[in-house]
Amino acid sequence: MKISKVLNPDSSRKERITNELWKHNGSFHPVEIEQFILESLDDKGTLQAGLIAQTWWGALEIQYLWVSEQMRGKGCGKKLVLEAEALALERNCHMAYVDTFNFQARNFYQKLNYKEYGSLAGYARKFERHYLSKLLK
Repeated sequence: MKISKVLNPDSSRKERITNELWKHNGSFHPVEIEQFILESLDDKGTLQAGLIAQTWWGALEIQYLWVSEQMRGKGCGKKLVLEAEALALERNCHMAYVDTFNFQARNFYQKLNYKEYGSLAGYARKFERHYLSKLLK
């Protein structure tokens, strides 16, 4: 077996491997991944906050949530997460999950009824990553 190293691969290289994995997974259950982005823009069209997520196998996977400094604490992040959950429910999802670091938003997600199911310490030898999930109604 020959292994080749590809540093900083382009999206088509990563997609090739991902597609093969999902083809394998699809032999157990159909795979329908639907990605989406939610954005909050000001009157000038400047990005104030954004959420990147996908739904698959009845789950909402929140991959990234960012809120600008000036919008933090004003409910913007909460609105984005609730909108993502509503979209997930429209797609017949029954659960949601996310991960966040100890310096990020664990308490924020807990206030939205996400429960921690695990953590992993040691990122940059000083941070802890928290894994949270929530049942959707």
